[in-house]
Parts: sequence; C-alpha cells; structure tokens
Amino acid sequence: MPSLPSTTATSLAQLVPEDPVGNDQSFSLSMFPVMIGRSEEADISFDDRWLSRQHCEIDCQEGQLVIRDLGSRHGTYVNDLQIDESPLNFNDQLRIGMTTFTVRSIDQVKR
Repeated sequence: MPSLPSTTATSLAQLVPEDPVGNDQSFSLSMFPVMIGRSEEADISFDDRWLSRQHCEIDCQEGQLVIRDLGSRHGTYVNDLQIDESPLNFNDQLRIGMTTFTVRSIDQVKR
C-alpha cells in the first residue's frame, strides 16, 4: 500500500464521500493531526446525526495515515471493521457516523 510523504505542505489525500446522504463534500488531508467531529473545535465537521462531537482523529506517522477513534458513541469503521486505531491506506472505506468515505490520493481525485 502506498504511504504518504512525511511533509504536509500540500494536500496528500482526500476523504471522498460515497453515496452521500446530505453530505457530498470532499475533505483534503494536508495538516495533521485532523480531528473529525461535530464540535466547533473539529478540523472537519459535517452534518451527520451519528457523528460525535470529537469522533476520530487522523494523523500521519512516518508517512502512514493512522486513524484513532476518540471514544465516539457509534464507532469508527475501516473497511467495515470497527477500530480503536488503524492504519488508513488509499482506497480504504472509512465510515464515520452514517457517512462513508473512500480515502483517495490527490492523483486519484484529479483523474
């Protein structure tokens, strides 16, 4: 699986919504860590009633994306498996609340 360069000056990956139900916005991942949730402090926030205030966090460690659940009520899922912490690779499916994203490289998104 491709890993990410350790620099964060430009967008490295995007979360692209799959079958959006009210959320059709893609989110660039370029500065880490990235907290996802409903709170005002969240770096990424979107309308999803199952999204916790501080749901999960994506970080880049030694060129590898890593996702951590932050004690969310409804869990964080990578490729349909509930995780506490997991590597996150390009083309992985990420389910946060009721919203499913595919992790895409910027090159994949531009095609």
